[in-house]
Amino acid sequence: MTKHIQKQLQELPNTPGVYQFRDKDGTVIYVGKAIRLRTRVQSYFRENNASLNSAKRAMVKEIRDIAILSCDSEIEALILEANLIKKYDPKYNVLLKDDKSYAYLAWTKEDFPRLFVTYQSYLDNHTSDVHYLGPFINADALRQTLRILRKIFPYRSCKKLPKTPCIYYKLGRCNAPCVGLIAKERYHYNLQKIIDFMKGNKQGVVKQLTLEMQEQAQAQNFERAAEIRDQITALEKVALHKGVIKTTRSKKISYMQELQSVLNLDKLPKRIEGYDSSHFHGNQAVVSMVVFEHGRPNKSEYRRFKIKNPPDGGNDFYNLYQALSRRFARTDWPVPDLILIDGGRGQLTQALRAQSEGLIQYQSIPIISLAKKLEEIYIPSEPNPILIPRNSRALQLLQQVRDESHRFAVTYHRTLRSKNLLPKKKKA
Repeated sequence: MTKHIQKQLQELPNTPGVYQFRDKDGTVIYVGKAIRLRTRVQSYFRENNASLNSAKRAMVKEIRDIAILSCDSEIEALILEANLIKKYDPKYNVLLKDDKSYAYLAWTKEDFPRLFVTYQSYLDNHTSDVHYLGPFINADALRQTLRILRKIFPYRSCKKLPKTPCIYYKLGRCNAPCVGLIAKERYHYNLQKIIDFMKGNKQGVVKQLTLEMQEQAQAQNFERAAEIRDQITALEKVALHKGVIKTTRSKKISYMQELQSVLNLDKLPKRIEGYDSSHFHGNQAVVSMVVFEHGRPNKSEYRRFKIKNPPDGGNDFYNLYQALSRRFARTDWPVPDLILIDGGRGQLTQALRAQSEGLIQYQSIPIISLAKKLEEIYIPSEPNPILIPRNSRALQLLQQVRDESHRFAVTYHRTLRSKNLLPKKKKA
């Protein structure tokens, strides 16, 4: 196991989510979901783990990086997992199909379609009879999702329409198309909402329902409007990761656009690198480098610099100059759109000095610093710092980068101090 993997395993959250294993080329080789990410992912790397078959052991040997996406619930993780498997088609998800029977959501081609969970063996023989979505690795979680959605959008699950309403009608889980208690158009409307939701379009479903609710209220159909209102409320409680990603992404883009405008940048700051120094009276001096891509931290790109021959008593200016000099000599790291230094004019000056001595591809990168006291921003072209409103989205993004670089620097510094405090083993 590499040191990089060991570090990633230590930082895993114990929340629901999806994990991706990548090989040395960065290719996704496996996608899985977990109720507790830390517990599940760490289990792959335990020595003598009897639960791993030969294929899984081969997979673990190929893993060089772990990417995780935290979710609010197992349901959210379930649908995200299915979408990522479809997107990447990871080779070990294919090889390990015998371990897990992949489930599909299917609905029949009838006037009142039956909705049900099925498997590949069924689809192989009934492709012309049904539409379907999938695969979903966890059939139980898929059924759990449908149980929740069925309370909001009732549907038929019986193989043959009965002559009288069944128990599901009495429970409010089916609207009895068998005896004509729902029109064909309304039934298909409900079914389409379920399908759209399972495709990850939660926001679109909610938006459409909201418009319909307003139309019904304006037409004084208050009972129907109240019914739709309750559907919207119920849907909001079922978190879908894809919807969250879309919403978050649009917010982050607006943050970057505002930052571009405030700083008068030539292009959108899609990749921002943040730097901070940490030490204890000069001892165990370090500098952190964090990376935000599209407004979100990309921890796989984080780097740490251990400062060589730090001055007695500590010197943040020296530390930053040394770390950035090393960074600006790298030809194998991506070129950022913006660099943020934690500090004031002095820290910014040292960063600019290192930049002027670095490789040519780094010469035109805008560099700024952000001081904590008044949250003032120092820019090379301005003699005085600039202040922007505290509620500015541009400032909020800079604060996130600055605070993350500070956290990462302090964490690394404390790790080195702890190691230094351990008693050294005497040589035999």
